Amino acid sequence: MSVSTVRKILRNILQCYPFKITHIQELVPADLPKREAFARQFLPRMEVDNAWPWNILWTDEAHFHLQGSVNTQNCRISARENPFQMQPLPLHSQKVTVWCGFTAAFIVGPFFFEEIGPSGSVTCTVNGTHYESLLLNQLIPALQ
Repeated sequence: MSVSTVRKILRNILQCYPFKITHIQELVPADLPKREAFARQFLPRMEVDNAWPWNILWTDEAHFHLQGSVNTQNCRISARENPFQMQPLPLHSQKVTVWCGFTAAFIVGPFFFEEIGPSGSVTCTVNGTHYESLLLNQLIPALQ
């Protein structure tokens, strides 16, 4: 049976459609008590003050590769023939790590995880020490 026949059977008869896998944060068993504790604190506080959830600072960080690499999973090239397009990538490419936070009322950041090296600012690994430094030296002054 050809690939196109299998696709037609899946779609038209079995009504199955292709979906991409979404990457999400893995939850481990130790996360459950923390999530339950947050929920147990969240609900009573919300009963006292409905506006309280709007004051939560939601945060995330992201890595941006500086050499301009493209995620080939999401990239397609349209052509009449295969151009055999290749993109060589260094093993450990330079990147910048950016942190940002937001509430219902405002956005804070972006802040960059970096250290001052001999040649200027250099991206650093995000660890507890650097994260604490970001919170104390950049976030708290920005919120005041």
